[in-house]
Amino acid sequence: MKRLLALSILLLTYNAQAQKVSLAIGAGGATNGQPTDNMVYKGDQSLFNYAVQAKLTYNTVTNWQYGIVGHMHELSSKSDSTYPGFPNRYLKVDSVGGDGKKLLYSKYTIAACLFLNKNFQLGEKTNFYIGIAAGWGFARNNSLYYEENISYVAADGGDGFCYGGQLGISQMLGKRTAFFLDVAFRQYNFDYDAGAPLVRPAEDLNYSIWALPITVGLSYDLFKVPKSARNTYNVRKRRYN
Repeated sequence: MKRLLALSILLLTYNAQAQKVSLAIGAGGATNGQPTDNMVYKGDQSLFNYAVQAKLTYNTVTNWQYGIVGHMHELSSKSDSTYPGFPNRYLKVDSVGGDGKKLLYSKYTIAACLFLNKNFQLGEKTNFYIGIAAGWGFARNNSLYYEENISYVAADGGDGFCYGGQLGISQMLGKRTAFFLDVAFRQYNFDYDAGAPLVRPAEDLNYSIWALPITVGLSYDLFKVPKSARNTYNVRKRRYN
């Protein structure tokens, strides 16, 4: 995480020709696929869960965007199939699935990614972007606590490489504020250092799963080159465009 943060700072300070630097915050929902590999409890019904996003974007004079983006959302599904239960330290889980309740893989899925977008001007105030992203993800759960609507809670503490892409549209509302809609695709690869309850013989839990967080929100331009400065030069003799 420290290396990712250091790299993002270097990216943001590399070129002094920024057209603008923006901070965005949004919220919405996310859906996800089913886990692969040695996750025993696989669902067959997708759910729509919460999602939030925060993003720091560097916009260049050539309409490229790069920076760091963070997502947090839930990973869960439901299953019509019924799996055998297991003892969970403080309670006995009689069975998993087949009861209309959630299979909760990660209550708080946190992903921090570096991204690169190509930005397209659709008008004086409207922009469309599309790009790629890569970073690290974390899966957090309270695996010893089951709510009424939960059939299974995965182990806590998974982490691993994540990658994907995103596209979105933004509409300026004022001189520095814009409304945005962002659709992101993320592929997570989680590894755990605790064995899964029903993997026999016991082995470390690992699985891949995709997610689609969709968020809307506001962005604010922390720095922006005014139109009056375009085609002039800064102190480093670099031209604003």
